[in-house]
Amino acid sequence: MLFILIFPGTAWAVRIDGRFWDWYQVKTFFACPPRHLARDRVGLDMQKIKMVLGSKYLYIYVEGVSVTGLKPDKGEGAENSSIRISFKSAQSPLNRVRVAADPAEPYIVKLSYPSVSSKDYGSKVNKYWALGKFGKKYCFEIKVPIFHTKKGIHAGVSGGPLIKLAEDYEVKREHLADVLINTVDTRTHRLVDTVEFPIKKGDL
Repeated sequence: MLFILIFPGTAWAVRIDGRFWDWYQVKTFFACPPRHLARDRVGLDMQKIKMVLGSKYLYIYVEGVSVTGLKPDKGEGAENSSIRISFKSAQSPLNRVRVAADPAEPYIVKLSYPSVSSKDYGSKVNKYWALGKFGKKYCFEIKVPIFHTKKGIHAGVSGGPLIKLAEDYEVKREHLADVLINTVDTRTHRLVDTVEFPIKKGDL
């Protein structure tokens, strides 16, 4: 933390390692609305989302608290949560990419796209997701492959939803894509929390 305070700057790299101080200077992209506790809601209750666009990946940070219904929680809710992130084109809703991280498969995400077979990304050396904890907060870090075309930057696959327009690509649209993030209890397969928000021109 001292290093960050002494050497602030946008060049600070985000890494998928479960240590979240590299997100210190990244502003919150979306603040999640509170949800009422329910007796059967066990998992991660999301509170804030951050995103950073790199040269090869879109990095996503999901912060929240672990919940185990109305019972005292010691982290088992978050530790048994699956994170599902979907990108949907604002221009063509059928153009959708989904990335899923599951505690049964550490470091590996499954990327799904309607017209191609699902594909796994990640390994112990090249982690695509990690879970960490500080205080009472739990955070998932996930990276999503991106592809560059003459139109701009696409999430997940070449031709997938646009998340950033190329500077010389002339188009009047402001709303590029929608992001849907779900947390799911892997033991019961029940939805725990859900948020949806847009990516607009110039956001990333």
